[in-house]
Amino acid sequence: MLIGISTGIAISVCAGSAFWMLQQFSPVDEAPAPISERARREHAERFFGGDPDRKVRGGQEMRPRW
Repeated sequence: MLIGISTGIAISVCAGSAFWMLQQFSPVDEAPAPISERARREHAERFFGGDPDRKVRGGQEMRPRW
Protein backbone atom coordinates (compact mmCIF):
# COMPACT_ATOMS: atom_id res chain seq x y z
CA MET A 1 0.00 0.00 0.00
CA LEU A 2 2.87 2.37 0.77
CA ILE A 3 4.35 1.74 -2.67
CA GLY A 4 1.03 2.56 -4.33
CA ILE A 5 0.67 5.84 -2.45
CA SER A 6 4.27 6.79 -3.25
CA THR A 7 3.75 5.98 -6.92
CA GLY A 8 0.54 8.02 -7.02
CA ILE A 9 2.25 11.02 -5.43
CA ALA A 10 5.20 10.75 -7.84
CA ILE A 11 2.88 10.56 -10.88
CA SER A 12 0.87 13.54 -9.61
CA VAL A 13 4.01 15.63 -9.07
CA CYS A 14 5.37 14.74 -12.52
CA ALA A 15 2.06 15.47 -14.24
CA GLY A 16 1.68 18.77 -12.38
CA SER A 17 5.23 19.82 -13.25
CA ALA A 18 4.75 18.94 -16.92
CA PHE A 19 1.49 20.88 -17.05
CA TRP A 20 3.08 23.89 -15.37
CA MET A 21 6.07 23.88 -17.76
CA LEU A 22 3.85 23.58 -20.82
CA GLN A 23 1.73 26.50 -19.64
CA GLN A 24 4.78 28.66 -18.87
CA PHE A 25 6.65 28.13 -22.14
CA SER A 26 3.88 27.74 -24.70
CA PRO A 27 4.18 30.27 -27.54
CA VAL A 28 1.56 32.98 -27.82
CA ASP A 29 -0.61 32.65 -30.91
CA GLU A 30 -1.06 36.38 -31.35
CA ALA A 31 0.18 37.56 -34.74
CA PRO A 32 1.93 40.93 -34.83
CA ALA A 33 0.11 43.79 -36.49
CA PRO A 34 0.98 44.04 -40.18
CA ILE A 35 3.41 46.84 -40.98
CA SER A 36 2.85 48.85 -44.11
CA GLU A 37 5.57 49.05 -46.73
CA ARG A 38 5.88 52.79 -46.16
CA ALA A 39 6.43 52.37 -42.41
CA ARG A 40 8.98 49.62 -43.05
CA ARG A 41 10.87 51.83 -45.50
CA GLU A 42 10.87 54.79 -43.06
CA HIS A 43 12.22 52.57 -40.30
CA ALA A 44 15.01 51.34 -42.58
CA GLU A 45 15.85 54.95 -43.55
CA ARG A 46 16.19 55.95 -39.90
CA PHE A 47 18.21 52.87 -39.03
CA PHE A 48 20.60 52.80 -42.00
CA GLY A 49 20.39 56.45 -43.10
CA GLY A 50 23.20 57.91 -41.04
CA ASP A 51 24.03 61.61 -40.81
CA PRO A 52 23.43 63.34 -44.19
CA ASP A 53 25.64 66.32 -43.17
CA ARG A 54 28.71 64.20 -42.47
CA LYS A 55 31.21 63.83 -45.31
CA VAL A 56 32.14 60.16 -45.66
CA ARG A 57 33.56 60.00 -49.20
CA GLY A 58 37.32 59.81 -49.64
CA GLY A 59 37.88 58.98 -45.98
CA GLN A 60 40.86 57.42 -44.30
CA GLU A 61 41.82 53.89 -45.30
CA MET A 62 41.02 51.33 -42.67
CA ARG A 63 44.17 49.56 -41.50
CA PRO A 64 44.79 47.34 -38.50
CA ARG A 65 46.67 49.00 -35.64
CA TRP A 66 49.54 46.61 -34.88
